[in-house]
Amino acid sequence: MNILSDDRFTMEALTSVARRLPEAPTVLGRLGIFEDEPLDVTNVAVEYADGLIGLVDPSPRGGPGQTVKHDSTKIASFAIPHFQRDDTVLADEVQSRRAFGTVDQLETVQERVARKIARHKNDLDFTREHQRVGAITGQLTDSKGRVYENLFDRFGIAPPPPISFALGTAGTDVRGKCTKVLDALSDALDVEVGGDLYPVTAVVGADFWDALISHDAVKSTYQNWEAAAALRGDARRPFTFGGIRWVRYRSSAKVKAAKNNQPLIPANNARFVVGGLPDLYKTYYAPADYNETVNTQAETIYAKMTEMPNGKGYDLEVQRNCLSICTRPAALISATA
Repeated sequence: MNILSDDRFTMEALTSVARRLPEAPTVLGRLGIFEDEPLDVTNVAVEYADGLIGLVDPSPRGGPGQTVKHDSTKIASFAIPHFQRDDTVLADEVQSRRAFGTVDQLETVQERVARKIARHKNDLDFTREHQRVGAITGQLTDSKGRVYENLFDRFGIAPPPPISFALGTAGTDVRGKCTKVLDALSDALDVEVGGDLYPVTAVVGADFWDALISHDAVKSTYQNWEAAAALRGDARRPFTFGGIRWVRYRSSAKVKAAKNNQPLIPANNARFVVGGLPDLYKTYYAPADYNETVNTQAETIYAKMTEMPNGKGYDLEVQRNCLSICTRPAALISATA
């Protein structure tokens, strides 16, 4: 079974199979806030400046104006992480599925390889989602919670303090808390956020969500509005309140098991993201570590097979090389219930 001589099993063909598979359903993926950018290198440098808006003082007509300092431009450099799954396709896996001397085994092997690729792509999609959650919290971590990129350290800023929504207090002005969030985001991004142009979404942990939808200030707002069906019916549906779209982020049991029994968004936490701003949330892709891909523009995923030295089957690799970041970490505003 020299399947590598068949065009259906080249790296280009298998990579095409992986690329055409549907994306795994993820919350941040559905929000569409992350821009994909394929590169032909394995690292990325982000330039940023600490320039601030300032008032211009009056100066004498015909005289010199106010002198200002140049913006302090800095570079944050990142290596793009490599994520790879290794598998095998053994000759024994298809031994009983074909008649000796026929070519039907190619169809059988192709189907088996496609199923294996689909499984690994699904895991890589959730790995990218986990990385993107890290990007909106400021720390990219592995499955054990170990930090491999701290965006605040990279950009040399302190994390914004979380805003307490005090949802355990009946008289809390929840709408006022939402305004405080919108103002903090607007200050960090130097643009007025909210509305249709730059919509703000809150990605919310389970306990925060329960406290929010059960608070009197929220329930009374929706009492006479048809959108209250989101609260009267399926209480998990997204809804808009205080100029913010609220989305419950549920981490399944399998996802929590893969992350050391922790949810992706802490239960008592909310994270706020802004849509419509170019280059704010990025996912960069680097080429695979193969001879054929050196200095080529990256694909979002790769798959490749090589024959085992003992001739008993083939090694299969599925890999993704990606880095997801927020390029303005000062805008990583959070809240607690």
